[in-house]
Amino acid sequence: MRQVTAIALVWIFLVTSAKAVRELVELEEIQHAQRVEGVVLDPSGAPISDMTVTDRTENWGAVLRSTTTDSKGHFRFTKQPGKNLYYLRFDNVLFNPMQLKLQLDKKAAQRGITVNPYIGG
Repeated sequence: MRQVTAIALVWIFLVTSAKAVRELVELEEIQHAQRVEGVVLDPSGAPISDMTVTDRTENWGAVLRSTTTDSKGHFRFTKQPGKNLYYLRFDNVLFNPMQLKLQLDKKAAQRGITVNPYIGG
């Protein structure tokens, strides 16, 4: 019984420690694209599926809408009437959360954005 308790305590310590080292990564530079869509790739360039992508309020506090990336790492939101600046946050348990501002621009070089979150913990 003592061994089970010791293992459980070590496991709890490791899980909480892993969560403690996760840091929010905020891209300062505004990203430009033609649409509110993109692809999320890991550091090796492989797509990340099941990444939660949220469109948030200007202060990052409230979630306006949410989606997850597909098996190819793609996500997409429809354009909101009269809105050209989007506050997007990317969350997955294996990666540090990341947030960025996306400015819609019909003349942008790219249709969507590419996001490369850092591995967390």
